[in-house]
Amino acid sequence: MTACKGSNGKMLFEDMAVVVAGRYRCTPAYGKAKDYLVAYFGKQHFFVEHDAVFMLDEKRAALPELDDQTLARLDVAALEKAGEHYRDVAIHSALKAYHAPAKHGVSVLSFSVYDESEHTEATGFKLEVYNPTQKTIKYIRVELMGMNAVDDPVRDRFGGSAVKRVRGIGPIEPRDFGTYTFKHLWFTDAVEWAKLVSLRVDYMDGSSKTIKSLKPVKVDQVHQDALAWEPE
Repeated sequence: MTACKGSNGKMLFEDMAVVVAGRYRCTPAYGKAKDYLVAYFGKQHFFVEHDAVFMLDEKRAALPELDDQTLARLDVAALEKAGEHYRDVAIHSALKAYHAPAKHGVSVLSFSVYDESEHTEATGFKLEVYNPTQKTIKYIRVELMGMNAVDDPVRDRFGGSAVKRVRGIGPIEPRDFGTYTFKHLWFTDAVEWAKLVSLRVDYMDGSSKTIKSLKPVKVDQVHQDALAWEPE
């Protein structure tokens, strides 16, 4: 929108529910005109590319056409209030998602592999967790397998084993995060994704929890985005 409004870009996250006030056509001095939607989230308003917002066709067709004069006459207070409602709903849902895995022992935000370098054949592993429990985490012990592009385990050329074992050292206090990077876990670029074998959480009080599936403990990206997103 720089050519029309002089505004800065702001990244909105996928599946972000926004309040749409209407359509606005950007007609720069040079170049083609482009259609935008005027949207609100919290007290922030944006000009969002028309096709970047999913909306039922009949709802989209019913939106009013806005220009600078009609924009100035919008009930901004009402739109901001509605935008705050959607923001509050998103944050409430995200907080529930972060704490839902408490009975399993930990919430997993990221469980992924990464290419060490374009110059070497090596793949690393990243893990990010959140402690939703009332206990302090001492260790995170993970058994995993690296999977190739056709979903077969990648075996270590040196040891022959497909299972890798790593340990993240705490402490991770209640309502706190832990981030771990394990470099050169595989000496190959064939690993495309990581499959969990088991994840064991050891607490400072001597108790532990073992997890065999990521599904009940994985926090969806949309909830992570909702909490991480900050207004300008």
